Amino acid sequence: MDFDLDHYIERLLAAWSNSFRKIHSEIMQHSELGLTGPQFQMLSLIYRSKSCNVSYLSEKLDVKPSAITVMADRLVQSGYIERRHDEQDRRAVLLSVTQHGADVYKEAGNRSRKVLKAHLSDLTSHELEILIGVIEKLSQNDVPKSDRD
Repeated sequence: MDFDLDHYIERLLAAWSNSFRKIHSEIMQHSELGLTGPQFQMLSLIYRSKSCNVSYLSEKLDVKPSAITVMADRLVQSGYIERRHDEQDRRAVLLSVTQHGADVYKEAGNRSRKVLKAHLSDLTSHELEILIGVIEKLSQNDVPKSDRD
């Protein structure tokens, strides 16, 4: 490469960190719906998977199963999710979203989309195409782990 990649990396890290932190904190503000940011993430995972167990959530959210259990307890108490035994393995407990939880999840999603629209409305359609194109390209780039070190 004939350009200073380190310079671009520094600029990218600073801009990404500032933008992501600001937008992410706004998107995850669902306290009026009775949800913390992590609870919203968990509700989202359960909603998208239809039904899942604690170990699935623990792996996806990169937290200990005990932390998932505490969050699940709160979501159950709020009426957003329910626990039930797996019909194939009665020892296994599955979590699924209730109708009330689905309604809250959709409302939170609508609010999050409004935040994103507000931020992205500052960009032209050309800039949006470039931004999305670059992110899509990066998401398809599988760098071997040995090349990352």
